[in-house]
Amino acid sequence: MTKLFSLALIAMGLMAQAPKPVVGTVTAVDAAARTLSIKADDGSETKVKVADAARVSQIPPGEQNLQNAKPAELSSVSAGDRVLARGPLADGTMNATLVVLMSKTDIAKKQQQEQMLWATKGVSGIVTAVDKATRTVTVNSRGTEGVKSVKVVIAEKASMKRYAEGSVKFSDAVASTIDDIEKDDQVRALGTKSDDGATYTAEQVVSGAFRNIAATIKNIDTVNGVIEVTDLDTKKPLFVKIGKDANLKKLPEMAATMMAMAINGGFAGMGMGGGRPGAGGPPRAGGPPGAGGPAGAGGPAGTGGPPGAGGPPTGMGMRPSGAPGAGGPPTGMAGGAGRRPAGGDMMGIAIDRSPAIPLTELKKNDPLILSVSKTKEPNKVVAITILAGVEPILATPSNGSRASQLGTWNLDGGAGMMGGGGMGGGPQ
Repeated sequence: MTKLFSLALIAMGLMAQAPKPVVGTVTAVDAAARTLSIKADDGSETKVKVADAARVSQIPPGEQNLQNAKPAELSSVSAGDRVLARGPLADGTMNATLVVLMSKTDIAKKQQQEQMLWATKGVSGIVTAVDKATRTVTVNSRGTEGVKSVKVVIAEKASMKRYAEGSVKFSDAVASTIDDIEKDDQVRALGTKSDDGATYTAEQVVSGAFRNIAATIKNIDTVNGVIEVTDLDTKKPLFVKIGKDANLKKLPEMAATMMAMAINGGFAGMGMGGGRPGAGGPPRAGGPPGAGGPAGAGGPAGTGGPPGAGGPPTGMGMRPSGAPGAGGPPTGMAGGAGRRPAGGDMMGIAIDRSPAIPLTELKKNDPLILSVSKTKEPNKVVAITILAGVEPILATPSNGSRASQLGTWNLDGGAGMMGGGGMGGGPQ
C-alpha cells in the first residue's frame, strides 16, 4: 500500500488544467498509425491519436512527479501497459499532446517486491479490541507457533484504507481512520515489530468488515443468487448474496480432513503452521487490484481487492476472482495474484486447488464455510468465497466461535490483493 502506482496522483495534479487527462490500461496500440485504445479505470473506452509533436514519457511505479519522467518512444507502448494521456477531444477521439507510460513489466516487478514485503514484514489478524485514545488495535494473529495477541499501534501519519461496504475490491477501498475499525474486523498492517513480537508499529493499515461463518443451507434462490443459511454460531438466519466475483469451491475429502487436522494442531512441528488458525487463516478474499489485484493471486482467484500476501492487497484470505493484480493488494481483502506468506499456507493452497462448482450443485442442509463482507443490514452479507465439502472441518471441536477458529481468510493474501489498477488503480 505504498505509493506504488501514482499515475492517478499525477492525473489529480493535472485535473485543474484543460483538457482533463485519462488514466487507464492500453488495450490496443498501432505505433505506425500513432493510435492507442485505452480502457479507463472507470470502465470507459477512449481512442487516442498521438500527435507527432506529443511528449511521450515513461516513469517507474511509485514516481509522483512528471519532472522525473524519461523520454520514451510510442513504439515502446504495448497492450497491458498503464498510461496517462491528455489532449483535446474531437469526434470521440483524444488528440493527445502528452502520454505518460508505466510499463506492465515494471509494474509486475514492483508488485512482486511489495508482495514479498507484506509477506515477510506484515501482520494480520482479527480485531479483539480497539483503543482509539492510544491508536492501538489488538488482533489475534496466527504464526508458526499458533495464535498470538499483537497490539498494532497505528502511527499518526499512517496510511489507512478500508474496504467499502459489501465490496471485495480493493479499488473500491476508501481512506479510513481508526474510528472505522471495530471488534471482529480483519486488519492487515505493515510497519515495524517489537523485539518480543507483542507490539507492532504500523505505517500502513488496511481493514475490512469481513467475517468467516460456518453455516448450513436453509434455502437457495438460484434466480436472484441468494443463499439463506443458518449461522452455526448464532443459530440465526443469514442471507448471502452471491455476486459475479464470488468464488464457489468444494474441498476434496482428503484436503478437508487435512485442514481439520491443522485446525486441531495436528500439523504442529511439521512446518505447516501448527495450531488452530486463529487470525490469519486460509487464502484471501480478493482484493485489491493489481497494479493491481489483489489480485491478488492468492486464494481462489482474486477479484478485486488488502493485501495478499502476499497484498499490502488488488486482494486478505480467501479472495474472489477478478481482483486486480498487486491490492495491490490486494489486493479485496480482495484482489490480484498475490503470493502466500513464506513458510507455506497448507490450508490456503488446498482451497486454491479445489475445484469450482456451480450454485446448482449446493443442496439444502449442506454445511458451508463462508467468507463474507458485511452490509448495513445485520442479516445480509455479500459472499466472497463459499466453501463446500467442509464436513470434516466443522466436525472438529471448536474452542469459542467458528469465526475465530477459521482465521483471517480475507486478509492473508498480501499485497496482491491490494495492488490496485496500476497507475492510479491500486493502493496509494
